[in-house]
Amino acid sequence: MALATVGGVTMRLGDFHCPGDALLVGWIGMVAFAIYGIALTIAARSYWLRTRPSAR
Repeated sequence: MALATVGGVTMRLGDFHCPGDALLVGWIGMVAFAIYGIALTIAARSYWLRTRPSAR
């Protein structure tokens, strides 16, 4: 995506009218999955902390 944004490589248009639209959808998807990954990591760590055996 970064290379396509700076013009280093070309990107197929698919169902979009212009390369800018295709890049916008690509960037939005990448950001959404990054946020989802961070949230999933936080949830997994929280679950791990809640279910670990207590040290008595």
